[in-house]
Amino acid sequence: MKIKTIAIIAGGTISDRPFHQKVLAKANLIICADSGADNAFKLGVIPNYVIGDLDSISYTALQKLQKIPHCRILFDHNQNKTDLELAIALAQSFNPAEVIILGAIGDNLDHTLANLICLDKIRRDISAYIIDNRHEIHLVDKSITLRGKKGDIVSVITLMPVKNLKYSGLKWDPDNINSVFGWFGIRNRMTKSSAEITVDSGKILVIKITARKPDVSCPG
Repeated sequence: MKIKTIAIIAGGTISDRPFHQKVLAKANLIICADSGADNAFKLGVIPNYVIGDLDSISYTALQKLQKIPHCRILFDHNQNKTDLELAIALAQSFNPAEVIILGAIGDNLDHTLANLICLDKIRRDISAYIIDNRHEIHLVDKSITLRGKKGDIVSVITLMPVKNLKYSGLKWDPDNINSVFGWFGIRNRMTKSSAEITVDSGKILVIKITARKPDVSCPG
């Protein structure tokens, strides 16, 4: 049976338990990247796999997992790859349609930035994104349709030179932007429940942030 959705749990911050439990409920397979197993227990779920060099998982979580028959623990001491990279490689081996990454944003900026870049390790035929209770982060090289609500914040950061960057459904719609690395389209706003961003070439990081309150200044 083809696996549609795989959830990867990393070791970053998990602050909204009900939200993350709802996301995990749609997953057909759960993979934890090392101490992501501790986050899994906090969320009340048992992973199918735990992978990494196991240097950050708690002793308590490891002991519990070793007693669970359907959870496979894969030790990999490859220091040239992060635990999340290993989890992504494992996820891709199942050829899923979708990979959702939780716990990838945390207090350690180096880990968070590395986790964002890991999106580039995922095949383009797989829909993949990082999510927490406020953020949804995508790496885009063609197009994406965002779902949310009017007033949600959308930021775009170019990761390399891009051609014909276009928006629709956002408050400020640029017209065929051609840009070098490091162009920022920060704190734009959705004017309806969906928005589309397209680019002919290059790669962009798209970050959608759930608005804490409606933006009455948005038209539509």
